[in-house]
Amino acid sequence: MFDSALVMAVLVGPVGYATWATNWMIKYGFSWEEFSPGLFDYAMLAFLAIGVIASFRHLTKHAKAARQLRQGLAAELAVAQCLNQVMAEGGYVFHDFPCDGFNIDHIVIGQSAVFAVETKSRLKPARSGKDAARVSYDGSRLSFPDHTETKPLEQAKRQAEWLHKFLYSGVGDPVRVVPYLALPGWFVVNQVPRPDVLVGNPKNPMFMVRDGFGPALSEAMKRRIAHVLSERYPT
Repeated sequence: MFDSALVMAVLVGPVGYATWATNWMIKYGFSWEEFSPGLFDYAMLAFLAIGVIASFRHLTKHAKAARQLRQGLAAELAVAQCLNQVMAEGGYVFHDFPCDGFNIDHIVIGQSAVFAVETKSRLKPARSGKDAARVSYDGSRLSFPDHTETKPLEQAKRQAEWLHKFLYSGVGDPVRVVPYLALPGWFVVNQVPRPDVLVGNPKNPMFMVRDGFGPALSEAMKRRIAHVLSERYPT
Protein backbone atom coordinates (compact mmCIF):
# COMPACT_ATOMS: atom_id res chain seq x y z
CA MET A 1 0.00 0.00 0.00
CA PHE A 2 1.46 3.39 -1.03
CA ASP A 3 1.47 6.15 1.57
CA SER A 4 0.27 9.69 0.85
CA ALA A 5 3.82 11.07 0.50
CA LEU A 6 4.54 8.66 -2.35
CA VAL A 7 1.25 9.54 -4.05
CA MET A 8 2.17 13.24 -3.96
CA ALA A 9 5.63 12.44 -5.28
CA VAL A 10 4.15 10.51 -8.19
CA LEU A 11 1.87 13.38 -9.10
CA VAL A 12 4.70 15.92 -9.41
CA GLY A 13 6.16 14.37 -12.55
CA PRO A 14 9.36 12.53 -13.57
CA VAL A 15 10.80 12.53 -10.04
CA GLY A 16 7.58 11.01 -8.80
CA TYR A 17 7.68 8.33 -11.50
CA ALA A 18 11.25 7.50 -10.54
CA THR A 19 10.20 7.20 -6.91
CA TRP A 20 7.27 4.98 -7.84
CA ALA A 21 9.43 2.76 -10.05
CA THR A 22 12.07 2.41 -7.33
CA ASN A 23 9.45 1.49 -4.79
CA TRP A 24 7.98 -1.00 -7.27
CA MET A 25 11.33 -2.74 -7.77
CA ILE A 26 11.92 -2.85 -4.02
CA LYS A 27 8.49 -4.37 -3.52
CA TYR A 28 8.62 -6.99 -6.30
CA GLY A 29 12.35 -7.21 -7.00
CA PHE A 30 13.07 -8.86 -10.33
CA SER A 31 10.94 -11.93 -9.73
CA TRP A 32 8.05 -11.99 -12.18
CA GLU A 33 6.48 -14.86 -10.25
CA GLU A 34 5.71 -12.49 -7.40
CA PHE A 35 4.52 -9.73 -9.68
CA SER A 36 1.01 -8.70 -8.63
CA PRO A 37 0.36 -5.04 -9.51
CA GLY A 38 -2.57 -3.24 -8.01
CA LEU A 39 -5.01 -0.75 -9.42
CA PHE A 40 -2.70 2.15 -8.62
CA ASP A 41 0.17 0.46 -10.50
CA TYR A 42 -2.00 -0.02 -13.57
CA ALA A 43 -3.07 3.62 -13.38
CA MET A 44 0.54 4.78 -13.20
CA LEU A 45 1.50 2.61 -16.17
CA ALA A 46 -1.42 4.05 -18.13
CA PHE A 47 -0.38 7.62 -17.28
CA LEU A 48 3.20 6.78 -18.23
CA ALA A 49 2.11 5.38 -21.60
CA ILE A 50 -0.04 8.45 -22.26
CA GLY A 51 2.88 10.69 -21.35
CA VAL A 52 5.24 8.85 -23.69
CA ILE A 53 2.77 9.06 -26.58
CA ALA A 54 2.07 12.76 -25.93
CA SER A 55 5.80 13.51 -25.70
CA PHE A 56 6.45 11.69 -28.98
CA ARG A 57 3.70 13.65 -30.76
CA HIS A 58 5.01 16.89 -29.27
CA LEU A 59 8.56 16.16 -30.43
CA THR A 60 7.36 15.13 -33.89
CA LYS A 61 5.34 18.33 -34.27
CA HIS A 62 8.20 20.58 -33.21
CA ALA A 63 10.72 18.65 -35.30
CA LYS A 64 8.53 19.28 -38.36
CA ALA A 65 8.22 22.99 -37.50
CA ALA A 66 11.99 23.26 -36.99
CA ARG A 67 12.62 21.56 -40.33
CA GLN A 68 10.25 23.97 -42.08
CA LEU A 69 11.97 26.95 -40.45
CA ARG A 70 15.40 25.72 -41.54
CA GLN A 71 14.09 25.10 -45.03
CA GLY A 72 12.53 28.57 -45.19
CA LEU A 73 15.70 30.24 -43.94
CA ALA A 74 17.81 28.38 -46.50
CA ALA A 75 15.41 29.50 -49.26
CA GLU A 76 15.58 33.15 -48.17
CA LEU A 77 19.37 33.06 -48.06
CA ALA A 78 19.48 31.50 -51.52
CA VAL A 79 17.16 34.18 -52.91
CA ALA A 80 19.19 36.93 -51.22
CA GLN A 81 22.37 35.67 -52.89
CA CYS A 82 20.65 35.63 -56.27
CA LEU A 83 19.20 39.12 -55.91
CA ASN A 84 22.51 40.61 -54.83
CA GLN A 85 23.65 40.20 -58.43
CA VAL A 86 21.57 43.22 -59.49
CA MET A 87 23.80 45.55 -57.46
CA ALA A 88 26.50 45.08 -60.09
CA GLU A 89 24.11 46.68 -62.60
CA GLY A 90 23.14 49.63 -60.43
CA GLY A 91 20.24 48.07 -58.55
CA TYR A 92 19.59 48.46 -54.81
CA VAL A 93 18.71 45.47 -52.64
CA PHE A 94 17.16 45.41 -49.17
CA HIS A 95 16.59 42.25 -47.15
CA ASP A 96 14.06 41.45 -44.43
CA PHE A 97 12.34 44.84 -44.65
CA PRO A 98 10.26 45.70 -41.55
CA CYS A 99 6.66 46.71 -42.23
CA ASP A 100 3.57 47.12 -40.05
CA GLY A 101 3.38 43.77 -38.30
CA PHE A 102 5.12 41.80 -41.06
CA ASN A 103 8.32 41.75 -43.09
CA ILE A 104 8.95 41.82 -46.82
CA ASP A 105 11.64 39.25 -47.55
CA HIS A 106 13.48 41.36 -50.14
CA ILE A 107 13.06 44.67 -51.93
CA VAL A 108 14.87 45.48 -55.18
CA ILE A 109 15.06 48.96 -56.69
CA GLY A 110 15.39 48.17 -60.36
CA GLN A 111 15.68 50.13 -63.58
CA SER A 112 12.07 51.26 -63.81
CA ALA A 113 10.25 49.73 -60.82
CA VAL A 114 10.61 48.56 -57.26
CA PHE A 115 10.11 44.82 -56.67
CA ALA A 116 8.58 43.46 -53.47
CA VAL A 117 9.93 39.92 -53.29
CA GLU A 118 8.22 37.21 -51.27
CA THR A 119 10.05 33.89 -50.92
CA LYS A 120 8.30 30.54 -50.61
CA SER A 121 10.03 27.22 -50.08
CA ARG A 122 8.23 24.11 -51.27
CA LEU A 123 9.53 20.55 -51.14
CA LYS A 124 9.51 18.64 -54.37
CA PRO A 125 7.65 15.31 -54.54
CA ALA A 126 9.58 12.10 -54.06
CA ARG A 127 9.29 11.08 -57.71
CA SER A 128 12.04 12.09 -60.12
CA GLY A 129 11.94 13.71 -63.53
CA LYS A 130 11.48 17.21 -64.92
CA ASP A 131 7.79 17.37 -64.05
CA ALA A 132 8.62 16.87 -60.37
CA ALA A 133 10.31 20.29 -60.29
CA ARG A 134 7.80 22.10 -62.50
CA VAL A 135 5.09 24.51 -61.33
CA SER A 136 2.54 26.00 -63.70
CA TYR A 137 1.27 29.55 -63.17
CA ASP A 138 -1.87 30.80 -64.91
CA GLY A 139 -1.94 34.25 -63.35
CA SER A 140 -4.25 33.31 -60.48
CA ARG A 141 -2.98 30.03 -59.06
CA LEU A 142 0.17 27.96 -58.73
CA SER A 143 -0.15 24.35 -59.84
CA PHE A 144 2.52 22.21 -58.22
CA PRO A 145 2.88 18.51 -59.10
CA ASP A 146 0.73 17.43 -56.16
CA HIS A 147 -1.31 20.50 -55.13
CA THR A 148 -2.37 24.05 -56.05
CA GLU A 149 -1.95 27.30 -54.11
CA THR A 150 -3.22 30.87 -54.27
CA LYS A 151 -2.36 32.35 -50.85
CA PRO A 152 1.32 33.10 -51.66
CA LEU A 153 0.16 35.19 -54.63
CA GLU A 154 -2.33 37.06 -52.48
CA GLN A 155 0.34 37.69 -49.85
CA ALA A 156 2.83 39.01 -52.40
CA LYS A 157 0.20 41.35 -53.85
CA ARG A 158 -0.81 42.71 -50.41
CA GLN A 159 2.79 43.39 -49.51
CA ALA A 160 3.42 45.21 -52.78
CA GLU A 161 0.34 47.38 -52.20
CA TRP A 162 1.58 48.26 -48.71
CA LEU A 163 5.02 49.13 -50.08
CA HIS A 164 3.49 51.30 -52.80
CA LYS A 165 1.60 53.37 -50.21
CA PHE A 166 4.65 53.56 -47.94
CA LEU A 167 6.94 54.81 -50.71
CA TYR A 168 4.37 57.32 -51.95
CA SER A 169 4.11 58.84 -48.47
CA GLY A 170 7.88 58.89 -48.06
CA VAL A 171 9.03 59.97 -51.52
CA GLY A 172 6.10 62.21 -52.41
CA ASP A 173 5.70 60.74 -55.89
CA PRO A 174 4.03 57.50 -57.03
CA VAL A 175 6.47 54.64 -57.47
CA ARG A 176 5.57 51.52 -59.36
CA VAL A 177 5.90 48.46 -57.13
CA VAL A 178 5.82 45.01 -58.73
CA PRO A 179 5.02 41.98 -56.56
CA TYR A 180 7.35 39.07 -57.22
CA LEU A 181 7.03 35.57 -55.78
CA ALA A 182 10.34 33.71 -55.70
CA LEU A 183 10.27 29.91 -55.82
CA PRO A 184 13.90 28.77 -55.49
CA GLY A 185 14.62 25.40 -57.03
CA TRP A 186 11.48 25.29 -59.18
CA PHE A 187 11.00 25.64 -62.92
CA VAL A 188 8.09 28.03 -63.36
CA VAL A 189 5.93 27.75 -66.48
CA ASN A 190 4.20 31.12 -66.93
CA GLN A 191 1.01 30.78 -68.96
CA VAL A 192 0.32 34.53 -69.16
CA PRO A 193 2.79 37.15 -70.42
CA ARG A 194 2.43 39.82 -67.70
CA PRO A 195 0.40 38.72 -64.64
CA ASP A 196 -0.36 40.95 -61.67
CA VAL A 197 2.14 39.00 -59.59
CA LEU A 198 5.37 37.85 -61.19
CA VAL A 199 6.49 34.34 -60.28
CA GLY A 200 9.82 32.76 -61.05
CA ASN A 201 13.02 31.11 -60.01
CA PRO A 202 15.23 33.96 -58.72
CA LYS A 203 18.49 32.60 -60.12
CA ASN A 204 18.15 35.03 -63.06
CA PRO A 205 17.07 38.37 -61.50
CA MET A 206 18.71 40.67 -64.06
CA PHE A 207 15.34 41.47 -65.68
CA MET A 208 14.77 43.76 -62.70
CA VAL A 209 17.49 46.16 -63.86
CA ARG A 210 16.36 46.23 -67.48
CA ASP A 211 13.66 48.23 -69.22
CA GLY A 212 10.17 46.88 -69.60
CA PHE A 213 8.30 48.04 -66.51
CA GLY A 214 7.65 51.63 -67.49
CA PRO A 215 9.74 54.81 -67.64
CA ALA A 216 13.20 54.45 -66.13
CA LEU A 217 13.75 55.78 -62.64
CA SER A 218 16.32 58.53 -62.39
CA GLU A 219 19.34 57.96 -60.20
CA ALA A 220 18.11 60.73 -57.92
CA MET A 221 14.77 58.95 -57.49
CA LYS A 222 16.50 55.64 -56.80
CA ARG A 223 18.55 57.28 -54.06
CA ARG A 224 15.44 58.89 -52.56
CA ILE A 225 13.68 55.53 -52.50
CA ALA A 226 16.74 53.86 -50.99
CA HIS A 227 16.93 56.55 -48.31
CA VAL A 228 13.27 56.11 -47.37
CA LEU A 229 13.72 52.36 -47.14
CA SER A 230 16.91 52.68 -45.08
CA GLU A 231 15.16 54.95 -42.57
CA ARG A 232 12.68 52.17 -41.81
CA TYR A 233 15.29 49.84 -40.32
CA PRO A 234 15.85 50.15 -36.56
CA THR A 235 19.12 51.77 -35.53
